[in-house]
Amino acid sequence: MSAFTHEQHSLMKEKLSQAVKDFAYRFKRYKINYSIAIGHTPEDTDLSQISGFIRETDRFIVLSHNTCAIILDCSDELRGTKAANNLLTKFQGNFFSKPLYFTIVTASNYEADSKMIHELFYLLDYAIKHNMNNILLEHYQVIQK
Repeated sequence: MSAFTHEQHSLMKEKLSQAVKDFAYRFKRYKINYSIAIGHTPEDTDLSQISGFIRETDRFIVLSHNTCAIILDCSDELRGTKAANNLLTKFQGNFFSKPLYFTIVTASNYEADSKMIHELFYLLDYAIKHNMNNILLEHYQVIQK
């Protein structure tokens, strides 16, 4: 069971797929790696403040009222994880009592950007279902069936 309806998932995935196109092309053509982090809070919180903490080369995308994604340019798994943990720390500093479900994936771990985006939303649903808030959830932390 998902925290989002099928329609919400589809809309957010499509929006993210459009935003990631340039990064996916650069990865396929030039092997320039990137990571995608996604954050969701069940409370009424303006997540756009996170956009002030990213590099100019990264991209912040509002997916829905309480859900956002950050494409971390030129980041392998280690750098992406470090950047995402830094963003989580900044969020916690600004919104101490609010839960944030936060997951990350890196392009080099997937054969297609569509699979990467699917996995990202799977991880987000998993984090919400298991109440794993205010930690960064990565693909290797979840055993899939």
